Amino acid sequence: MSRSNGSCGNSNHLHLIKSEQDCKHCQSEKLCLAFGLGQEAVSEFKGIIKERGPYAAGDTIYRQQDQFRSLYSIQSGSIKTETVTADGRQSVMGFYLIGDLLGIDAIGGKTYPNDAIAMETTWVCEIPYKSLLNLFSGQPYLQQQFINRLGGKIHADEYSGKVIRNESATRRVMHFLYQLYWHQARDKGPTSRLHLPMSKQDLASFLGLTPESFSRTLTQLQKQGHIEKESHKVIVLLKTPPSAESGHIEILDIK
Repeated sequence: MSRSNGSCGNSNHLHLIKSEQDCKHCQSEKLCLAFGLGQEAVSEFKGIIKERGPYAAGDTIYRQQDQFRSLYSIQSGSIKTETVTADGRQSVMGFYLIGDLLGIDAIGGKTYPNDAIAMETTWVCEIPYKSLLNLFSGQPYLQQQFINRLGGKIHADEYSGKVIRNESATRRVMHFLYQLYWHQARDKGPTSRLHLPMSKQDLASFLGLTPESFSRTLTQLQKQGHIEKESHKVIVLLKTPPSAESGHIEILDIK
């Protein structure tokens, strides 16, 4: 996988657009931190952000140990975060899709704890963290939106960690697919046809499985009537997922 130098990715692919001119690459307006703010507040928010892209697949948004300066909201495309284990292996820590905030795990530290790498053509909205904090004093609604995002991220990560530590391979995979379903429903409306921008190897790494075990698990779930593998990038859910509020893995009829 190709990596670029610096925290702004490969200069052969990138250019910068001032966000106050337009947000034409943004596919996540309703997921934006500024959504619901008044016109003046939105204008102030746009005044601190920068639209960056396009990042090609494999380009780096930032590297592990780069100085933490900004958060990134994904306008289009997708990003994975990964780190190097003690034995030198690449370990995938998370996936970030349209509307997600990237870099939250660096808050409180001086550097980013992992590499952030585009998985497909991606545009991001760069939000300088110090400038965002300065806006909070005059925009309590924006601050509340941000706190809600932090809380939701912490809860989701803690629960996913519990599933990966304690559950079977089939339940890990279905939990991830249901998370992807809920994310896509939030973004574009409910659909049983799930697009997986990540590779089989990356998804297996994230779920704590080998690629071979992950493939066997998908085959098992297909035989059990839970999914249909349309292609290596598309999986169709054959059963309606529970709601996001009640969709904990404990209630799923999956061994």
